[in-house]
Order: sequence, then structure tokens, then C-alpha cells
Amino acid sequence: MENLGSLHCSNCGTPLELPAKGVFGVNCPVCQLLNTFGVLLPDSDLTTETFESQLGDLVAQARASGIPLDVIVHTLRDELEFSAELASGGRDLYVQIIDLGPSTSQPLRRSQRDESAMLRGRSVGG
Repeated sequence: MENLGSLHCSNCGTPLELPAKGVFGVNCPVCQLLNTFGVLLPDSDLTTETFESQLGDLVAQARASGIPLDVIVHTLRDELEFSAELASGGRDLYVQIIDLGPSTSQPLRRSQRDESAMLRGRSVGG
């Protein structure tokens, strides 16, 4: 059973006031999440390594469940923005992913046929 003397939002960790007797849950004043009673908070001894592992497992589970990769990336970006804004009160932040092209450890392999087709396409279209 959760200690009702120290309620915290299960989403952002904001301390919550004790609700009136018989109330089902409390809305967080910061993130507006409805915190219901009986839902336990995660262990407070969570390490960075455990967090990374659990996040990786969750992404792998989402991929295995058929959730499109762009939806996974969008969801993770939204969560990162939310966490960054909580850490930087009063600021609106945006997380951007920039494609820098192929890494240098994996050289781009083009056949001569591909290059000639590109050149022909440019001269015809130009």
C-alpha cells in the first residue's frame, strides 16, 4: 500500500496534496495527470543503467508489437520534450532529430550504373 502521507505524481514526481476522503484520484498541478490511488510508484533505487535497459526493452517491445518506428520516435521525442521542460521551468523546448547522413564507418556504396542513371536524370530534367 502506498504511503498516503507522501503522495507524488507518478508522471513528473510533483508532490501532491492529500485528497478528500472518498476521492478516486488527484490531478497533478504541473502535468495534469490524474493520479489514481492503488497505483504504486516505481522503485526509488532505479539506476541509470536499469532505466536505459528498461527503455530499450520497451522500445523493442513496441517494435515487436508492430508500432511503426516513426510513431516510436515521435512518442520518445514528446516525452523528452516534456521532461526537459519540467527540468527547465517556464521554458518551451523542442527536441529535434537531425539526420546527418551515413556514418563514416559505413561507406556509401553506389554502383556505376546508379551514378550514370543520376547523371542522365539530371541532364534530361535540366
